[in-house]
Amino acid sequence: MTDRPTPTYETDVPPGESPAECPHCGRPLESDRLLVLHEGIDHWERLDDERREQFRDTYRDENDDLRVFRLKLLGLLVVVYFAFLFVYSWQSNDPYSVLTLVPV
Repeated sequence: MTDRPTPTYETDVPPGESPAECPHCGRPLESDRLLVLHEGIDHWERLDDERREQFRDTYRDENDDLRVFRLKLLGLLVVVYFAFLFVYSWQSNDPYSVLTLVPV
């Protein structure tokens, strides 16, 4: 098996702060939440039961946040669609004519 080189990660850390660093591979992460997700995905076999449960809770919270985000985007898409539909129907007397939208 060939040895893979250790990747280097560029981080921009504000003065006086330190990033959360993975104890297994040394990867710097932005927050403890991301550290828990990273450990659960990349180092599952090395985790104890408490850390695995913490990963499950964090992963569940992340999925809930993504679900809410997707629903908000879907709502925004519906609002934008109907706004364009109402503007189009207000601007044109003949819905089949595109020429009524072009100002003369």
